[in-house]
Amino acid sequence: PPLSLYYMQGLNLTPLHGHTALFGVYGMLGIALVLFCLRGLRGQMAWDTRALKLSFWALNVGLALMALLTLLPLGTMQLLAAIEHGYAYARSAEFMQQPIVEMLVWMRVPGDTIFSIGAVALTWFVLRLWVAPKREAVLPGNTEASDA
Repeated sequence: PPLSLYYMQGLNLTPLHGHTALFGVYGMLGIALVLFCLRGLRGQMAWDTRALKLSFWALNVGLALMALLTLLPLGTMQLLAAIEHGYAYARSAEFMQQPIVEMLVWMRVPGDTIFSIGAVALTWFVLRLWVAPKREAVLPGNTEASDA
């Protein structure tokens, strides 16, 4: 492995990669598979996709805010500190308790909150398909509920 990985593993660049890559690939793929299966199980019912649209945007915007407001700046600061002062310093309490680091950690809250709203909206959508499904007849090729 490249020498740069020695300095990056265990810093906040690792969860940056983990959160964005794993959710972006496997999380969204998993959601797509769930929705595909639900379409097969509940295909004759009209879907009110407003909660799905909210979920899509909230999950993506929340993840982007989480990455851009906290993990990327903090990981970059840690990487530079590891290069300049050593790996142990970049992970030390002395580094992690700086006011700028504490502020960056708190900056994660808006992204996490928006992401959580997306997860709740997705859960709400799936539960509504089973608890209170719309009983409208669906024309072939039209899978959404009418907005009338």
